[in-house]
Amino acid sequence: MTKRKLLEEEKNIPVHVVAVFAFIEKNGKILLAKRSLNDPQAGGEWSIPGGKVEVDEGGAILLKSLKKEIREEVGLEIEDDIKLIWDEGFYRVSGHHVVGLTFLCRWKSGVAKALEGQEEVKWFDKKELKSFTGLPGYFRKRVSVLLKILEKWTN
Repeated sequence: MTKRKLLEEEKNIPVHVVAVFAFIEKNGKILLAKRSLNDPQAGGEWSIPGGKVEVDEGGAILLKSLKKEIREEVGLEIEDDIKLIWDEGFYRVSGHHVVGLTFLCRWKSGVAKALEGQEEVKWFDKKELKSFTGLPGYFRKRVSVLLKILEKWTN
């Protein structure tokens, strides 16, 4: 195959945004954040901190991006041990395809507060999560998976 042909094929490779999200556990509770009402992507809905993976080189890119987003959005530091619990593809309102990776991690330090892009933050125990009616439909499946994992994790 010629170099020119290879370059033509490269142009047809689909481009995805990679985003990381975190369920943060502290003393048996999970932090949820209510997105800013002005956010064009699910504004005013309850979710978890996260954001796009930055263009960077080197190792631990997912962990670095996750730590940065959590620090910026809710003011917390997390432990280095993160566990992938959910992955999905979806489209942003901009039309970009996103590969979303959701992790379970543990709180290390800091006091949760609504910062960049957040209206409110709240810690929920398992019982509260199960009965919380304010969760958007697209997010309920992730919470369901989380609750099953927490049952195994804490037993």
